[in-house]
Amino acid sequence: MMDGDYMTDEKEELDEIRRKKAEKMLQAHHKGEAPPEMLDWSFRRSNESGFFEIVQKDNMVAVTQDPNWASLVTDLLNSLTLAKQVVGDEEDDGTR
Repeated sequence: MMDGDYMTDEKEELDEIRRKKAEKMLQAHHKGEAPPEMLDWSFRRSNESGFFEIVQKDNMVAVTQDPNWASLVTDLLNSLTLAKQVVGDEEDDGTR
């Protein structure tokens, strides 16, 4: 076995571990059991404006007046992010 083959096997094993971890997190998320600090998307209420800010890792990306809308959007975005990791489509776009 060449060194390159070993590196490829190791990368594949790590990718499989990441996929399994993401799958467990996705299942926990759908049950409402995923720790919020482990998810990329969340929302918070701004004390200044009173609006709800939708954030990705503390970076505000949108605002709304409706907390139900903020909850729905963040739930969908977290589900999509985790599902993308499960299928292995994890291009490094700097958002992780």
